[in-house]
Amino acid sequence: MGTMFRFDGVSFEAPNSGSDGEIVSILKNITFEIPGKIFSVITGPSGSGKSTLLRLFNRLADPTTGEIYFHGKNIREYPVLELRRKVGWVPQVPVRFNGTVEDNIRLPFSLSRENKIPEDEINRRISRLKGLELLQEKLFSRKAEDVSVGEAQRMNLLRAMALEPDVILLDEPTSALDQQKAEQLLSQIIRIQKETSLSVIMVSHRKEEVAMAGEFVVDILDGEATVRNSKGSSE
Repeated sequence: MGTMFRFDGVSFEAPNSGSDGEIVSILKNITFEIPGKIFSVITGPSGSGKSTLLRLFNRLADPTTGEIYFHGKNIREYPVLELRRKVGWVPQVPVRFNGTVEDNIRLPFSLSRENKIPEDEINRRISRLKGLELLQEKLFSRKAEDVSVGEAQRMNLLRAMALEPDVILLDEPTSALDQQKAEQLLSQIIRIQKETSLSVIMVSHRKEEVAMAGEFVVDILDGEATVRNSKGSSE
């Protein structure tokens, strides 16, 4: 399994939007390791700093102090685009671009100017993504603007997987869905993670999702982190 990410004394501070430049501490001296090829969940109450923590994994934000390592290498040593190809991101609110669902999923290939992927390899990857059965194949030809929120979130997940990253970051992917549809989506993500051995790190505030998906759990409370395995014991 091995260590995938290591956080070493990481803190994050930012101006308080409700005051005149006051600096607030959001994450406080966090140190932990996250193993690879499993489903990890970051959880905690609203405002605890869990979404901020997730943004640090692929440098959508950088820590104020401390260091983060990915596969044993400081993430600051990776070119940002290379890091984000290896560490995919699925936002809380699904993003839709013009065109069909398949056009949206193919978008990362057109944006990748370096290490251009041959068309036959792109087609192989699209076929593989269809084979995951996350979306009905008939939806691939539908306009992205016409699919439901849940289908758009699945589309975003497939788009993030198109470049075959090492890990996918999910920021509360079920928050816009009712409980039944949320459980269906999470079950599909869990199935895909196990079938592909893809590493997944998901933010969720729902206890039932943590129990359902979390093989490794990072609890965030008042900016401090505690880690535990799937059996609930602290490490």
